[in-house]
Amino acid sequence: MKTLYRVLIASILCIGVASALSIVLKLDAATGLGKTETPAFRADSPLVLSDRNLVDIVAKLTLHLDIASVEWNNTILSVDLRSKPDDAAMEPIYDDLYDIASLGFAGTKNVKQILVRVMEPPATGVGAPQLLLAMDAKRSDLGGGTPEAALQRKGTKEQFLSSHFSLTYTHKWLDRHRR
Repeated sequence: MKTLYRVLIASILCIGVASALSIVLKLDAATGLGKTETPAFRADSPLVLSDRNLVDIVAKLTLHLDIASVEWNNTILSVDLRSKPDDAAMEPIYDDLYDIASLGFAGTKNVKQILVRVMEPPATGVGAPQLLLAMDAKRSDLGGGTPEAALQRKGTKEQFLSSHFSLTYTHKWLDRHRR
């Protein structure tokens, strides 16, 4: 009989504590005391790019092309992308260029210029990679806007990139894509 009495008291205490916690949470939500809290990782606020967080920020990118190298020099972000040999698709390349520009200008506060080179490794695997396309993007070329806002006014990512930034095409690129 004593054990049944103890179990009953413990059950009532557990139900009471759970109810009290539930009421406290409802009171907190009703009074708005929890509204001053900010999340630890805010996606909407631009970050300050540095040598310490360069890898973490660039690792967030989901690109179609492989990243060959990344360099951060004061306010200039340089990225080398490696395409696949004889890959004729242009859209994934423009998608990657746009994503890098968007990350650099909308996702950070201190990137003033982005230099991107798209390189193609030799088909034989021996020798130096060949340049296909280069982009020189400056924050000042956006006119104070973000890439997302400017893209809504333009049509495609290719049109946005070519109208806002300096794109340099090699003969190899032109022969492959501008027939």
